[in-house]
Amino acid sequence: MTDIIEHFGIRLRIDPEFMSPKLIEVIREGRYETPEARKIGKIAQQGDVILEIGAGIGFMTALMLKNPAVERVVSFEANPLLIPKIQRTLDDNGVGGQRFELHNAILGADDTGTIDFHIHQDFWASSLRKTSATIHSFPISLVSFDKTIKTVRPTVIVCDIEGGEKALFSTSDLTGVRSVYLELHQRVIGPAGMRDVFQAFHDRGFHYDQNHSGGAIVLFSRIPDPAR
Repeated sequence: MTDIIEHFGIRLRIDPEFMSPKLIEVIREGRYETPEARKIGKIAQQGDVILEIGAGIGFMTALMLKNPAVERVVSFEANPLLIPKIQRTLDDNGVGGQRFELHNAILGADDTGTIDFHIHQDFWASSLRKTSATIHSFPISLVSFDKTIKTVRPTVIVCDIEGGEKALFSTSDLTGVRSVYLELHQRVIGPAGMRDVFQAFHDRGFHYDQNHSGGAIVLFSRIPDPAR
């Protein structure tokens, strides 16, 4: 029988079929996405529509849907092997339904064609970069990030895409977005990439919000218009 661990009130199945021993240890010790989980309830506001980019096993997805202030969550996950796992996590926690959409696609500048996504032995390290640890590669559909923002109209974006944040936000139109909560991967994008991410948000009227940021987990909040 599959062990179930409760983490921040969310039931997570321990599944060696796709979880590495390292990940299982992190979940059992209560360290899985803990900084994000502690803050998201303070970031979310009444009526928020959240666009989640990189849903993983659906832990943060379920946590956000458990929050009654959140109106809707639209999630994108590039790894096709995780799609049924995300849905199972939501089912185990009794959330989802009409307040939730799940897409197996990669957000970017284009909305045509496919791009190879490379599965790592630790699923959280899977990305568009093929490495010696890659165990599978799948062609995944591309979807326009800007068109998705116009369609979904999110007020909050939650993003963890293993270094893809630099390219994703470099030219994006964040009209209507109040906050972007993301994990930065300096080991992937490098110091210049970190500078470019901060510059991209600066150019779009956001600031580094130290109230909800720490280490690699950063909240960019829109600077209030003094005229309002």
